[in-house]
Amino acid sequence: MYPYKFKKMKQFDLKKLNMQFRYATCEDVLQWVISNLYPDVAMTTSFQSSGMVLISFLRKIQPDFPIYFIDTGYHFPETLEFRDRLIQEWNLNVFTISAEEDKYILKQNQGDFIKEDLDTCCQLNKVEPLNRLKKKLRVSAWLSALRRDQNPSRADLNMFMMDKAGYIRINPLIHWDNKKLWQYIYSQNLPFHPLYDQGYASIGCFPPSCTSRSVSGGSERSGRWANTEKTECGLHLDLVEEEENAWVRQLESKEKKK
Repeated sequence: MYPYKFKKMKQFDLKKLNMQFRYATCEDVLQWVISNLYPDVAMTTSFQSSGMVLISFLRKIQPDFPIYFIDTGYHFPETLEFRDRLIQEWNLNVFTISAEEDKYILKQNQGDFIKEDLDTCCQLNKVEPLNRLKKKLRVSAWLSALRRDQNPSRADLNMFMMDKAGYIRINPLIHWDNKKLWQYIYSQNLPFHPLYDQGYASIGCFPPSCTSRSVSGGSERSGRWANTEKTECGLHLDLVEEEENAWVRQLESKEKKK
């Protein structure tokens, strides 16, 4: 028997889905998600530009769709204020999750540890809270607002992917570029994070080692972990290339080990 969370997704072929939706609009993808997966799907966001566009489409189709915000303990005050304003103005169904109280590194080391071990900080305050949430919710799929043009590490991502734990990741905006994104934001008069007007193109945690103003001529995420080799917080590093029935073989392997 397959675990509960995989019962719906195991009937779909990721390779075929990527072919089917390669020219589809974001609305078409979300309509399919809601029709075929809801309520067995959720979304995380930090309310950046891509997230805002995805939410704007989603709320027209399923207004009460569950949205999860990971509070790392280091968000800019502007991020938290923007989140709270959106919840009220857009009537969003947002749940905030965080690291366990004793794992907030800032309370222990006043931020020095962040500079020395960025990966561990992200693991404790972003990745682990999300992993615990997934186990608690038992959903099989997650929506995200990843785009291929954001940086080279995302250039080969697909719309439908599987992570190493067997969850399906769906990226309806994967084909959008930054120009199209902001054209849509302005044309629809969508609210956007106030730090964009201060020279930030990608907004994460507030320590300068994590988020700084974008480098002129650099990629959209050039201000994230600047002057380091780090390019991702870890939430998307476990994605694997899709292949026909890949998640079925993954589950069969797990079942044999039990």
